[in-house]
Amino acid sequence: MAVAALLSVSGCSDDKPTAQATRTASPSELAHYTAAPEPTTPTPSPTKTAPTKCVKTSGMSVGELTDYLKELPSSSGAYQSRGLTLDSSGLNFTPEAVQRPCKAVTVKFARYWVEVEKTREETAVTPARYEYHYTPISVVSVKAGPQDGRVPDTAPPGGSDCQGSLSVVYVGEDIPQSRLPFDLELTYATAPAPIEVAGDGVLSALYVSPMSVVSC
Repeated sequence: MAVAALLSVSGCSDDKPTAQATRTASPSELAHYTAAPEPTTPTPSPTKTAPTKCVKTSGMSVGELTDYLKELPSSSGAYQSRGLTLDSSGLNFTPEAVQRPCKAVTVKFARYWVEVEKTREETAVTPARYEYHYTPISVVSVKAGPQDGRVPDTAPPGGSDCQGSLSVVYVGEDIPQSRLPFDLELTYATAPAPIEVAGDGVLSALYVSPMSVVSC
């Protein structure tokens, strides 16, 4: 009875810790009271980006590459606008994103001087007659793409008295001079104008007319 009374008094002390409460817990006891981890915000799974589509041109024939580049639409979205163009600033590459080539495309860029020679004087009933002779300036291979941009050093040469220029972009074999235009016109304009050049691999051509032919 005395022991029971003593235990009863020890358990009802005035909020004072008992000797049993202050002892060091054994490892087996700690295992039962390990704190739960703090809740964390779940990490969202990474969003998968769809791979950009491109057109493989490395195995194309000359005919296939010609058709592809001629039909390559421009990123401007304008009707029948082309992604590979030749204008007064040179060769420009701005194709639509989903149809652009996977790698840079190699094309040839040829430039010629167009020499004008008067072969018949103008009369009251007949106009003057002129002949055109081509003198090669250069033929180089250049790379266009796959990023947008202008190919350096491809601007058409300017004209002068009795002399114009012709610039041609093509793929495949070099163009014989016999295939170059023989029906050029004297426009007396300084801006390059598109012109047709016969050839299976021809992509684009620009003609710059002589500025004057009075003394030719």
